[in-house]
Amino acid sequence: MPVSFSKKLANLNVNFLKYILRPSNINDKIFFRGLKKITSLNPANLEIYQKAFTHRSSNLKDDDGNLINFERLEFLGDSMLSIVISALLFETFPEAKEGTLTKYRAKIVSRENLNIIGEKLSLIQFLDTEIKLNLGNNIHGNLLEALVGAIFIDRGYKKCKGFILRRIVRDYVDLNKLQYSILSYKGLILEWGQKNKRIVQFKTNSDEGLDPKFNYTTGVYLNEKLIVKAREISKKKSEEKAARRAYYAMNIKYKFDE
Repeated sequence: MPVSFSKKLANLNVNFLKYILRPSNINDKIFFRGLKKITSLNPANLEIYQKAFTHRSSNLKDDDGNLINFERLEFLGDSMLSIVISALLFETFPEAKEGTLTKYRAKIVSRENLNIIGEKLSLIQFLDTEIKLNLGNNIHGNLLEALVGAIFIDRGYKKCKGFILRRIVRDYVDLNKLQYSILSYKGLILEWGQKNKRIVQFKTNSDEGLDPKFNYTTGVYLNEKLIVKAREISKKKSEEKAARRAYYAMNIKYKFDE
């Protein structure tokens, strides 16, 4: 049976699109294949993805003098993650209250979690930067958010949502365990103290560089009595580490879950 003219035209259009979307040089081809492997999508506009992996240290500018880097796409990707994850949690946990859903979302899109996912996806391999060292762990999460933003601009909401649900949620988030996870040990302990009318205090001091690895020391006090101590590289990490130790130490004696 002869192929209809409309079908031939459709096939011609598909082949033409594949041709014009084909990267023009070897570096673009490597970048294209790398993106396709990670996203399972065919990038239509490589330029937007190149911007998603350009660090401000590269000092690149467009024809109008505007800096070219991933920061605007990172902002957009952060918003897209929040929207898609919020909708997913709303559908998955129909009986959960607003505060609980907010905590679940915070766990999924936390900087720590996005850093882990971004690192596992090896996104830093595409980064264009003049800084070779000391980029920090946050670069992994920043690139992941920028990639999400680029996918939204390039392929639209539906494809972007699919990427988030498939490559972030399905591969790296266990929704069944989410409701049993502790989002913040410090917040949990303070909440327990208020509920049980006990005075819980966190006292943090700087070591003033005595140990370059651990610059802050935090003590957790219950009714003015020191329970545990912890040291870390930042005040926030020191307090959370101490809170985690206090949780397990006090859980035995005071029964947090009562």
